[in-house]
Amino acid sequence: MNTRYRSLALLAEVLFVGVLVCLASVFVVPALAAAAAGSVLLTEVAADGPAPGVRRFGRLLRAAIAHPVAVLAPLGLLAVGAIDVVAVLGGLPGGRLFGAVLGVVLAALLAAGLRGAAAWQPGAHWPAVLAAAGRETVLDRRGSAGLVTAIVVVAVVTGQAPAFVVVAPGLLVLAAVAVRARERR
Repeated sequence: MNTRYRSLALLAEVLFVGVLVCLASVFVVPALAAAAAGSVLLTEVAADGPAPGVRRFGRLLRAAIAHPVAVLAPLGLLAVGAIDVVAVLGGLPGGRLFGAVLGVVLAALLAAGLRGAAAWQPGAHWPAVLAAAGRETVLDRRGSAGLVTAIVVVAVVTGQAPAFVVVAPGLLVLAAVAVRARERR
């Protein structure tokens, strides 16, 4: 395939996966499983595999959400985020400092979650995948900084242009897949 057309096809596939991940993550609870399913699809596309499809995404999503940790991890992340907001907006003494510390923790947890989603494969055990992703988040500071930067950029872009929220998850999943591919080289 012509390089120019392959680039456009890859862009279209990333945007399509972003829409699938966004739709699957509407209720927040399946967000980690949706990101994992999207990561598998984008990894296959990067290896010149088949184009992503809704049925394949659905099968991967069901496999990813089968373990309770895939559901509990996003809920825990949501709880940390809620504590952060309450600390900053509540006017508690030291709330701003506490909010900044929790913001850093939240960014690290998001980066670890994206790493875990990129590392997940059907049949993998979520606790082991997330533990390894947590270790990689600490050990690979350059990759973690790249993921945190991607998270911040996507947050700013969707804050300025909310219409991009539909494709933003695909961009985060692509960033996680790219960091994982960089680790393997």
